[in-house]
Amino acid sequence: MAITIRDIEQHHYMIEALKSLTETNVTTKALIKGGYLAVEIGEKLEKETIRRQQAENELIELKQKISIFINSKEELIKSIR
Repeated sequence: MAITIRDIEQHHYMIEALKSLTETNVTTKALIKGGYLAVEIGEKLEKETIRRQQAENELIELKQKISIFINSKEELIKSIR
């Protein structure tokens, strides 16, 4: 498979960074490895986004429970007086 990159000067910084990241000196290998890394990172991001949303939902639920507890405690104290 051949990959043609036009205006390589324009992409030089990105390609060199990708070569360093993928630990290869071959541009084509770096691009393919970079593609796989992008897919892997995208999947991890999706999983972490779901975990974050679940944690936020749990936090909201806990805050509601604490609020109910405090309100109940205050009402109990008022009823005792």
